[in-house]
Amino acid sequence: MALVTTNPGPGRVVFFKPTPEQHAAALRKADRYSFQVEAASAPGQLAKRLGAPREGVLVLCSFSAQARVAAKSVRAKKGWERLSVFAIVPDDQINPRMLKEANALQIELMPTSMPEGRRWQLLRAAHDTTRAGRQKHVCNLRASFRLPLKAKAKLIFDAETIDISLGGLAFMTNQVYHLGDWGSVDIRSLLGDMEEEERGFRFEVVSVKPARHESYRYLIGAKFSQLSKNALKRLGNALEVIEPTTDD
Repeated sequence: MALVTTNPGPGRVVFFKPTPEQHAAALRKADRYSFQVEAASAPGQLAKRLGAPREGVLVLCSFSAQARVAAKSVRAKKGWERLSVFAIVPDDQINPRMLKEANALQIELMPTSMPEGRRWQLLRAAHDTTRAGRQKHVCNLRASFRLPLKAKAKLIFDAETIDISLGGLAFMTNQVYHLGDWGSVDIRSLLGDMEEEERGFRFEVVSVKPARHESYRYLIGAKFSQLSKNALKRLGNALEVIEPTTDD
């Protein structure tokens, strides 16, 4: 079944085996990013839906074996090697093995925590790269989308966040941390009022580096642990609407 926007743009995005919700979300966003949207339910439909290697971008709605075979089959066609391929995958399913396999197949993973607008920006950039005759190199590094975000955070001491995701955060501080240390961060300024027991987002330190900043000595990478479903939901909703911080 093909889904076409009322105002087709200069590019196509073909979704392989999307859910009805993904259909609807794609149709809402396509016009804004100058895309025509179509869907395919079988690998043999992909080349026809995409039209030509430079005209489209393929989005796998999972990273299943069937989806991977579909991507490989269309790229095996003469002239289709540079086709940009993405896969939408729940954050909790992404692991080192999947990251390695996705890199080998040159399939860019889009965690479900990634805001929809950011997803479409990636699709547009990939399409523009392919249309210009260049190939987009894929290197998946992490399981959660990270939003660049500079904000003061309360960690019992002064600190400044660098980015944040459903999986964790990075922050600069003068407090000494070691790998495996535990702490908590209060990010109510992003999420609004919360129950008292949910105010501290518990984290584990997974990396410690020099900050190279005039006010802070250390750059800390941390992953969240033991967050309630409500806290994760509110954080996910916040990441959908918060604009990323950009340096001047």
